[in-house]
Amino acid sequence: MITTIARRLQAARDAEDGFSIIEVMVAMTIFAMFAAGVAMGIASTLFLTQDNRSREAALNLANQALDAARSTKDVFTLDDDLSTQSVGAQSYTIKRTTNWINSDGTDNSCGAGSGVLAYKRVAITVTWSSGASPKQKSVVLDSLVSPSAAVSSATASTIVVGVTTANGGPNEGVSVSITPRSGGATSLPAQPAATDGNGCSYALGVTPGTYRITITKSGNVDPDGASAPYFDVTTSSGGIGNKTFTYDQGISVSVGAPLNANGKAAKFPTGLTTSFRNGSTVKTTTSTSATLFPYTDGWTVLGGAYSPTCTDVDPSAWTTSSANLVTSPFVFTDSNTALGTPGFNPTSTSAAVARAPMGIVDVKLGGLDTVLFATVKNTSAAGGDPGCSPSTTYTFTGLNSASPTTIALPYGSWTLRGSTSILGSILGTNNQTVSATPGVLNVNASVNGNVVTLDPRTVPAS
Repeated sequence: MITTIARRLQAARDAEDGFSIIEVMVAMTIFAMFAAGVAMGIASTLFLTQDNRSREAALNLANQALDAARSTKDVFTLDDDLSTQSVGAQSYTIKRTTNWINSDGTDNSCGAGSGVLAYKRVAITVTWSSGASPKQKSVVLDSLVSPSAAVSSATASTIVVGVTTANGGPNEGVSVSITPRSGGATSLPAQPAATDGNGCSYALGVTPGTYRITITKSGNVDPDGASAPYFDVTTSSGGIGNKTFTYDQGISVSVGAPLNANGKAAKFPTGLTTSFRNGSTVKTTTSTSATLFPYTDGWTVLGGAYSPTCTDVDPSAWTTSSANLVTSPFVFTDSNTALGTPGFNPTSTSAAVARAPMGIVDVKLGGLDTVLFATVKNTSAAGGDPGCSPSTTYTFTGLNSASPTTIALPYGSWTLRGSTSILGSILGTNNQTVSATPGVLNVNASVNGNVVTLDPRTVPAS
């Protein structure tokens, strides 16, 4: 028995059999799974460590920025700011935003509320992103900073001025002038500083009364085209008076040939009015140039004096319009080539050309007439023409009675009269019927004696 066992043990010891390939592959797979888990754990630990370090650095940067804001001697100089800073290989963006908090609890950039200026709210946002995690991360700290001395007293008042651009952002560097008007107002010891990075300016310790606020900045205009807009405010003891202006770099434009003239020279009347419209804002000029507020949605340019009672110059005001209705967008050009589609509004403030569609027609005077008078016929709506009131008269001089002359007029119905001089119209002499050739250039012109209707609703193909 013992011999048998010994023999078997000897056989087992001398055997050369090993693990099969399948057993090796299973063992390697199990090892790889365990190794991957360990590696993932190590990577997660490293990532969390890096993230914690980055967050700690960002928090330190935010505290430093907040301490710097608290140490500012004049809180009126404390405004929005944006900077970058690197710690090690990591870059951070540090953004500071400020708002005044009034005694009534309102919170806004300039402190333009009903209460007096009480505190300045300062928020510090530090953002960063790392290669391991492209998603941006941030830390935010905020605090209230109080002025070193009371901003307003029980007997004095404060005037707050805010200035915003066309897109609603702050307009920095705008000069502010405040002058007394009435109600006990007195001259300020010194004019307030120009608007800061938030577009704000302040006058402190103001004697209660009515004051005029005037702002100026080179090349800037308000929506009405005023280069030095003003506003009157009245302050009370311990109170605040405020005004926010919309003011931005103006766009210089000149009036070009009619949009639908197709290169043919058309004679303009003397003193032609051109209207620029954006919503309810209308600016008219008899000059060949104008400076316009840079609305983000542009302007509409109209040939003629547009007003609530004179809308026939606007093609969209004509009733029963057709698919061929002439539109009148503001087209900006460098010369005669449009920079973009109708309504294009350039971001550049360099000179541009404004062109409007108008009524274009050939006229021929009789006899010795060289002066043409065109007077609005329909002062109220008639036949789709929305009319124009009060009646307007345009004058063309230096016409050649021997041959037709192509003229441009605002849309509407016009009574045409010829004379040998401008004085002839005043005296009522030489009011002869004028021969008009309709439909010469992209306009539907109907003629009835000496009355021509320039209709924008139907436009010939050529």
